[in-house]
Amino acid sequence: MTELRRARSRWATLRWIGLVVFMLGGFALFGALIYLSGPAQVFAEIKQMGIVGFLAVALCVVASMLTWALSWYALLRGAGVSAPWHHTISPLLAGFAISYITPSMYVGGEPVRAHWVSREHGITMARVMATVVVERILSGFSVLAFASIGVILTFLSPGVSLVDRGAIGLALGVLALLLGALLLALARDVRWLSRSLTWIARFLPWRERLLRAAVHVREMEQEVHRAFTLYRGYTLLAFGLQLLTVFLNYIRPQVFFHFTQRTLFTFPQLSLYFTLSLFVNAFLWLTPGGFGITDGGRVGLFRLLGVSASGGVAFNIVFRFADLVLVGLGVQLLLRRGLLSLQRGRVTMKVTPNPHQETTAHEDKARP
Repeated sequence: MTELRRARSRWATLRWIGLVVFMLGGFALFGALIYLSGPAQVFAEIKQMGIVGFLAVALCVVASMLTWALSWYALLRGAGVSAPWHHTISPLLAGFAISYITPSMYVGGEPVRAHWVSREHGITMARVMATVVVERILSGFSVLAFASIGVILTFLSPGVSLVDRGAIGLALGVLALLLGALLLALARDVRWLSRSLTWIARFLPWRERLLRAAVHVREMEQEVHRAFTLYRGYTLLAFGLQLLTVFLNYIRPQVFFHFTQRTLFTFPQLSLYFTLSLFVNAFLWLTPGGFGITDGGRVGLFRLLGVSASGGVAFNIVFRFADLVLVGLGVQLLLRRGLLSLQRGRVTMKVTPNPHQETTAHEDKARP
C-alpha cells in the first residue's frame, strides 16, 4: 500500500510538472510574440482603442456569452427543465473555465455545466447532458455555416493555391460529414453509442460499470432524439441563437481594428480569417487556452489581411484579457460552490448524490 501511494505521489508530481511546463511554454511563446512585434507598438495599438473601443469589445464578448446562454436555455426549456435563463450563465462560466485551463480542445467543461444544472434543479444528469450535446451539435453547424462562406470565397480567390484550396475544402467536408452523420444517428434514434458500450462491455473486466454507463447514455440518446422530434421549435430557436453567437465572434476583428486602425474589412476578408482560424484552433489542446501557439497563428492570419504583427498581437492581448476575466469568474464560482478542489495533481470535480434522483456518488475529473 505504501509503495502504491508513493507511485501515485510521483505520478501526481509529474502531472503537475507537465502542466506547469506547458503553461510556462505557452506564456513564453506569448511573450516572445510581444517582444518580436515590438512592445511599444503593441501597447500603442491597444491605447488607440480608447474607452469606447474597450466598451465595444466588452459588449461583443458579453453579448456572445448571453446569446450562448440563451441558446442552451431554449434547449433546457424544451427538455422540460424550468430553470430561469440567468441560471444558465454560472454553469457556462464554470464549464468555460475548466475547458480553458485544461488542454482539452475546449470540451472538458461540458460535463461540469451539465452536472451543475442537474444537481441544482434535481434533473437526471443524462437529461441535462443531452441538451449540452444538442447545443454542441448546433454550435458545430453554426460554425460550419460561416466557414462555408469563407471556403467559397477562398476557392474564388486567385491568391490561394490549388493545394491549399483542396486542403481547406477536404477538412471542412470531413467536418460536415461527421456532424451530419452524428445528427442523423441521434435524430433517428439509432442508439449507436449505447449499443457500442454494451458490445464493448462483453470483452472487458469492468463489464457491470460499462453496462450501467450504457443505461445512462441510452437515456441521453432518447433526450437528444426528443430535441429533434418533439420540441423542434426550441431547437430551431437555439440554432438561431447559436448563429448569432458565432456571428459575434465572426465580427471581433472588425470591432477591434475599427477603433485601433479605423480599418473596414470586407466580407471576404472576415470570412477568410474566420475559416482559417478554425484550423489554428486545432492546436488549442497543446497548451492551456492555446496560449502562444494559437496566438502566433492568428498573427499570421492577420498578416494575410494586411494587418501589422503588432496589431495582431494587440488583438490577441485584448481578447485574451476578456477570456481570462471570464475564466476567473468561472473558477470563483466553482470554488464557492465547493465543486473544485486540487487533489493528487489533478483538478477534481466533487460530485455528491442528488437528493432528487437515485444516483451513486462519482467523480468527474478534468485532467490537466
